[in-house]
Amino acid sequence: MQASLSPTPIILVPHLPPKTLVGIDLITFTSTPNFHGIRDLPPGWHFLYTGTTESLSLRSGAWFYVGDIAAAGAPIDKNALTTRRRDTGPEIHIWRWCTDNETLIPLLGSSDIDKQEAMRYKANLAAVWQSGGLFGYRSRVPPSSMSRGMSGDKTSVPAEVDEENEEEGRRDWQGLTDRLSPGLLSRIIGESEVDVDDRPRWTVTSASTARRDDDDIPGIEKLGEGSGKPEGAVGEQESELSFLPIDLKRTWREGAIGRERTEAAQDRSWALGDLIHQASGTTKDNAGADETVGETQVLGELQFTFLMIMTLMNYSCLQQWKRLLGLILTCRSAIKDRELFMRDVLRLLLLQLKRCDDVEGGLFDLDGEEGGDFLRKLLIKFRKSLYDVVDGAASQVKDEFERLEQWVKEEYDWELDRGVVVRYGILQLEDGEEVEMDTNEGDEDQEMGEYAPVIVDLGDGNTETDKY
Repeated sequence: MQASLSPTPIILVPHLPPKTLVGIDLITFTSTPNFHGIRDLPPGWHFLYTGTTESLSLRSGAWFYVGDIAAAGAPIDKNALTTRRRDTGPEIHIWRWCTDNETLIPLLGSSDIDKQEAMRYKANLAAVWQSGGLFGYRSRVPPSSMSRGMSGDKTSVPAEVDEENEEEGRRDWQGLTDRLSPGLLSRIIGESEVDVDDRPRWTVTSASTARRDDDDIPGIEKLGEGSGKPEGAVGEQESELSFLPIDLKRTWREGAIGRERTEAAQDRSWALGDLIHQASGTTKDNAGADETVGETQVLGELQFTFLMIMTLMNYSCLQQWKRLLGLILTCRSAIKDRELFMRDVLRLLLLQLKRCDDVEGGLFDLDGEEGGDFLRKLLIKFRKSLYDVVDGAASQVKDEFERLEQWVKEEYDWELDRGVVVRYGILQLEDGEEVEMDTNEGDEDQEMGEYAPVIVDLGDGNTETDKY
């Protein structure tokens, strides 16, 4: 019996060399000679990327949207998408392999040759489908596959368990991308390329970087320098990412002095509000305008940077992800003033942490010696601020944080309540010798040790306490 061709969204990647690393969202695999694409793509955002090897080779990929991109950032109506597919036929994204750059590039709508090539691939789609050259989309590796890889028992996990795992994976991916939008991707990456079917795609590589994270090495071209990039080719090291500006060393308004400056350094809510105003196009003169646009931009950037760490191991995105968390999780008054936003940040962070082991070695191993210590310290500090601010009152932020706290306790054995951690005690060694031990963790918050206030002589008989 011949397989029937269903009008499901498809990615076609003809002539992809075998043994190429291919990634779709958070799943990676090595291509085979019979691999020609992926079928059954669910509606919403997707990220397709490739690398010549599974190791630390340059990876490049592109964001694209399945369905009506005008709905990007809004809840997905699967029924409307089904109707649209029935009216217009299957949604087919065709990317060809560029041997010069060893990357996938789109068939562009501005080229008559590309249009004719796209027509040939679409006409041959049924043969490719029936030959088994289209792999079914998966959002995560099913437990049965992992079990077969270890034990060889093909029936070790029931099929319904795989389906439950797949549905959960698709919900996770939706939660990891629901704040992305064409405007956000264009702001960060640059203008999109348009393929033969007028569908946009935004290209990014593991070498893409923000200017602030770019090393200034004499003799090496800086971002934006150089030319000769072929049409439709993936950007290389000159690709510049335009992130929201965050300066954690200056979190107070222009002209602030004394106590105002000190309080803004301890509670970065003003800096967060200023960042949201910039992202939403509001200023201090029209701060009463709707800030949800800016909050969505911040959340979307938090999603984008995390996923580029996971898929491309992009260093600059790792630094921006840490800067965003370093700003948000050191806010106090925003816990009440921006309750829904802070709740959404914690909900997103928990979801990100649940998927952070999808990258080989784990997300925190990409951060060198520091690992996850930076996040653990931020969460400890945020917990103290949270309970000081809410003071037993009902709070959506508190509810979400408690779920996050329980999860990191079970998964990483992180104790976020500083009150239950022994800071000083006597340790008995194996030979019976007793040694006094203490820890300086938390000295910054307690203003102890190297973080203790310093009295500065101003030279006019006055003194000032300098804490920073």
